[in-house]
Amino acid sequence: MVSLSHHIRQELSHAPQSMAHVLLVFLSLIVAFGVLSSNQPTLWEAFLPTLLMGLSYGIMSLSLAQLFREDWEDGTLEWWVSEKKSLEIYVLVKIVAHWLRLGIPLTGIVGVISGLTSLPLLIGAAVTTLALTLLGAIGSALCLNTKANASILLPLLTLPLGIPMMLVSMAAITDPIANLSSYLTLQGGLFLMACALSLIACPFALRLALR
Repeated sequence: MVSLSHHIRQELSHAPQSMAHVLLVFLSLIVAFGVLSSNQPTLWEAFLPTLLMGLSYGIMSLSLAQLFREDWEDGTLEWWVSEKKSLEIYVLVKIVAHWLRLGIPLTGIVGVISGLTSLPLLIGAAVTTLALTLLGAIGSALCLNTKANASILLPLLTLPLGIPMMLVSMAAITDPIANLSSYLTLQGGLFLMACALSLIACPFALRLALR
């Protein structure tokens, strides 16, 4: 556990500037929608939760293209394997660090914009961004050895896998008589499936990329 937290802190210390750009794009899109709907406040209130979740979903998906690529290109990934270190730990560190750098700020922005009035929205944003990071990591690993543009291919691989989590999160937000515990149970089950799938498939895909 100490080693894991140390690796996560080390990974967070190398936060790329692109994360700030991604958050800026997210805020710009929200502001643009707010301006366009300024004459219709009911439209803003009705579509804001869906907009926030949808944009968070898309932003996280697009941000995962470079999750492993820099380590793969500079030899860090090959060194990790040659030292016989656990690829599962490596994958977990990359996923958690990426979510802390982007998923947590996105969740915070969602909370501030919504006025911290919707618990299902906050929980949905946090869990969905983490689950999408887990699933997107699989696509990111699979794209390492391809000549296709990862920024285009990755969403095609990731979005279908994340649709069930997205639907459950959106249902919890839009259902006026939602039983929050039921939705939390569903989200928790889908999250555990995403976690298990990612920690099995990612190391396998990374080993393939190194061959």
